[in-house]
Amino acid sequence: MFRRQHRELQKLAHELSKAAMTTHYDAERILVSLRRFIGKLRVHAAMETEALYPTLLHHEDGSVRQRAESLHQELGPLYGLMEEFVARWSSAEEIDARRIRFRIELARVLGKLAWRMMKENRELYPMADAEIRRADSTFA
Repeated sequence: MFRRQHRELQKLAHELSKAAMTTHYDAERILVSLRRFIGKLRVHAAMETEALYPTLLHHEDGSVRQRAESLHQELGPLYGLMEEFVARWSSAEEIDARRIRFRIELARVLGKLAWRMMKENRELYPMADAEIRRADSTFA
């Protein structure tokens, strides 16, 4: 489910970038794309924060706990960065008035989120998969 959400977020990020970088600049359309993206990101972040990370942070295997803690510390602040971005660019007027600054910041924040998703796909989710397999074998 988390990987599927990542794919959906990547698609929305692409649509947002495309809207922001087009020569037919439409700040209202960009704002709609941004709101759609942040809505999906908030749901994803809540699921990770409330379900996935707590499970791994309290895992019986110390190495899993340590790796989950490291990833949580490294990657956790990026959601706050995105929230700050959305707060700063909350109106079409602001986006339209400072187009170049918006594009620069958008590229930066989406790049950092893409990096986070890559790290989670490669490191965090395999640990979660192993935990699910372990739990399944316990009940089999």
